Amino acid sequence: MLCLFGHVLGAALLIADHAEAHEPAAARPAAAPSAEAAEDPRIACVAAHADAPLRHRGVIRALCGEAASLGVVGASLAIAEGGAAPRVVTWGRARAGGPRIAPETAFRIGSLTKVMTAALALALVDDGVLELDAPLARVLPELAEGVDDRLAAVTLRQLLTHSAGLAELGPGAASAGREGWLRALGERELIADPGAIWSYANVGYAVIGAAIERATGEPWGALLRRRLLAPLGLDRISVDPKMSVETGASHGHLGRGEGAFALDVADDFALGAGGATWTLPAGGVIASAPDLAAFALALVDPARSPLSAAAIELLTTPTLPTHERPGEGQAAGLRVRALPGGGALLLASGDTGDFAADLLLVPERGVAVVVLANAGVHLRATLAAALHDLLGVGPEAPAPMAAPARYVGDYVIGDLELGVAVRAEGGELTITAPLVAAAPLVLEHLGDHRFRVRGRSELGAMTFVFMADGEPASFLRGRWFLAVRRG
Repeated sequence: MLCLFGHVLGAALLIADHAEAHEPAAARPAAAPSAEAAEDPRIACVAAHADAPLRHRGVIRALCGEAASLGVVGASLAIAEGGAAPRVVTWGRARAGGPRIAPETAFRIGSLTKVMTAALALALVDDGVLELDAPLARVLPELAEGVDDRLAAVTLRQLLTHSAGLAELGPGAASAGREGWLRALGERELIADPGAIWSYANVGYAVIGAAIERATGEPWGALLRRRLLAPLGLDRISVDPKMSVETGASHGHLGRGEGAFALDVADDFALGAGGATWTLPAGGVIASAPDLAAFALALVDPARSPLSAAAIELLTTPTLPTHERPGEGQAAGLRVRALPGGGALLLASGDTGDFAADLLLVPERGVAVVVLANAGVHLRATLAAALHDLLGVGPEAPAPMAAPARYVGDYVIGDLELGVAVRAEGGELTITAPLVAAAPLVLEHLGDHRFRVRGRSELGAMTFVFMADGEPASFLRGRWFLAVRRG
């Protein structure tokens, strides 16, 4: 589900064995556990997939071991390729102390929902209902009534690629109602000219959802089911939290291990998005790992997709850099990286704080991989194992830090008029950002032009990215803001 305060990116790749087709995990009889396996759930998790292809086994071991080590209550991994039934690997329980995760157990997928919303918008472009490059204010006149004239010119293409320059709305917008939140958006200035730079915006996909509903007169969720999910036979994918609770969806968990606090998906929606239904197109889908893998593969397969060839190309072809990783670009709904030896890796992820989700898709090889966890923990070691074991791709070698002059300076956060100061002191970079802390914080280099705060684990996955092709950097992006260099 959508978190109004930010988004955590994560990625990996898992590829199935082209030489073998497998039955779903639910259809395979489980081997009788040994005494050792009964004592150690990690061993039992691995033993349940003793028939897996050799190159899958390291990834399966990584999932079972990492989920246990991190205290994740439950997790699900689906590997699908070439029309074969996916192999599903599950770990743990759907809620602390509750039933075990099954292959069909659904999770909240957070911002992975944006892939579906992007595909639905492109389907309506195919149908002639929406236009890619016309001002969206033709459909949503509220966009032309705000304080920033540039908002009236924002297009669907810019929203799909996170390049519209929208400022995120604060938590108070959740109570503004189905129409009031659009007026609240109009009261904010853009953080950049439309089309100028990539800056991830949850609210942009809420705007897309509003345009879909206004143009068709049909609720986003109903249209998603009718136009995309039903034709693909994926009726179990849901946008209804209350119904998902009744059908056994996993709970999310704040914290880890036995002390984790469980939230069912309805309570999670009420807490994380204030129950605001206008946020659903940005993060409202609840689905199982195998259903998500099936959806992703079908979406980019010209023989099965509900989209035209032109729409598939828009969904999978990057148009501008994200500056998150070297060579990474943003397409309509998916991030894209080149694979060694050719082909493209398509990525999307979601994080609600109590659920985490990752999708990896390689259209040229017909491979989709989904990793879901019912805690706000991305299973990164599992994903790294998949990259290494299945593609022979080692960890990325990040570029070294540039000279301090590239980063040092004063930045301002748009219409909030909040200053962010970056300084070089004693051979280290420091940042003073009002949204983070009042005192200067030391920045630790992560690679390329990405940094995190040193020694502040409570800030979690917060990173700072300096964005520009030359020197000095023109923009500084934090988890919840985009700041522009002053002067």
